[in-house]
Amino acid sequence: MSDEVDPGRVRGGKMTDAEIDAYLSEQGTGILSLADDSEAYAVPISFGYESGRAVFAYWRFRVDSQKVAFSEATERACLTVYDIESEADWRSVLAFGPLAELSTEEWSDIGALIDENAWSPDLANVGPRQLSIVGYEMEIEEATGLHRTPEE
Repeated sequence: MSDEVDPGRVRGGKMTDAEIDAYLSEQGTGILSLADDSEAYAVPISFGYESGRAVFAYWRFRVDSQKVAFSEATERACLTVYDIESEADWRSVLAFGPLAELSTEEWSDIGALIDENAWSPDLANVGPRQLSIVGYEMEIEEATGLHRTPEE
């Protein structure tokens, strides 16, 4: 299997860096894939974005959070963001990079990014669990995107 994409087959083809940047700026949810050696862990995630980085707020329900444990073990994460309107109208982006936990001081810097395009669930009915929030940043070292629109 070749790593090369045949743009003719995709009928739209690769997204430019500017298209990828604009797409990630307007989206707010995706799948964050993490790994600990040969064990994979993927979670639906909401994110804030600015060129070159994505930021995440993890809702931590337990002290032994798998999401946090896998984030600490992952050397290079993958954020998958996509939307599908129809078979002839879709976009997808894969962004790769290392994760770093954010300090409390850094939270004020990323609050606007989270507010701009991240989605937050209603946790009113969670119950009496211990709930805390942990912030992570992914430095995007590489991103690729494909798209197809009806007029192409």
